[in-house]
Amino acid sequence: MLFTRDLRLHDNPALHAAVSGAEHVVPLFVLDDGITRLDYNRPNRARFLADSLADLDRALKHRGGALVVRRGDVAEEVRKLADETGADTVRLSADYSRYAVRREARLREVLGNRQVHSHHGLVVVAPGDITTNGGEPFSVFTPYHRRWAEHGIRDLVPAPIRINLPPRLPRGKPLTQDDICSGDISPDLMQGGETEARKRAGRWYDDGVQHYDDDHDALARDNTSRLSPYLHFGCVSPVELVGRADRRKRGVDGFLRQLCWRDFHHQVLAARADVVDTDWRTQHDHWRRDKQALQAWKDGRTGYPLVDA
Repeated sequence: MLFTRDLRLHDNPALHAAVSGAEHVVPLFVLDDGITRLDYNRPNRARFLADSLADLDRALKHRGGALVVRRGDVAEEVRKLADETGADTVRLSADYSRYAVRREARLREVLGNRQVHSHHGLVVVAPGDITTNGGEPFSVFTPYHRRWAEHGIRDLVPAPIRINLPPRLPRGKPLTQDDICSGDISPDLMQGGETEARKRAGRWYDDGVQHYDDDHDALARDNTSRLSPYLHFGCVSPVELVGRADRRKRGVDGFLRQLCWRDFHHQVLAARADVVDTDWRTQHDHWRRDKQALQAWKDGRTGYPLVDA
């Protein structure tokens, strides 16, 4: 079981399939050198990820397992561990970015005759499950949202009761923030992990979501769910969030609409990997290169109070 952006036990289809289909399961996380070299690898992200991995490891140990950690090229590390343990099947959650798609393709190539199964656990509705009448991905949100709301959700899968590791398997060193990206973190950084994610989701639905329609775009107020990083790292299941929602409550439909936006952009990304660096609908804009304006932005001296704040 290769964990990537699905760092949870509850409603994790790939993990559920692994535990249901094998006597021994290796819960594996590989610190991807290709990711750590990228510009967005920063101390706050690193601390959140380290927290999430530590929480996942504790939850696995509670069920008799543990998180096995390796570092390097993901495909090669998975291959070496599969050779070492005699594993014939690798499971992971499907992801849709250009990088993730290439990583999975390389994984399949390197593993040769071993089976590789990817499971849709990062979204509510998988890319391709909702299309236009012509069979194309949606490029406009409103009709996509209408179909999404009518589509329904898959059944939630339970967290495993027990996980059996292969005997005498070296676990590797648990990862700390410094292993991922050292540096100072923000003083109010949230704690990562599934345990905290589920608590926040419960508090949000109990007390907070009722004001969401009024406040979620109001920058001077503080009434958003704060679940975005937990969704990004898969510490909480978007399907579970939809399943737990009481649509009789004020604000809930507005929150679910934002989860739909998230799915919408995942299906855009799956269809058009180049949207990360190319306009979705180009207006043929051109960047203005102005070193003084850039420095004013960095210094908070643009004269626009919101930007400077």
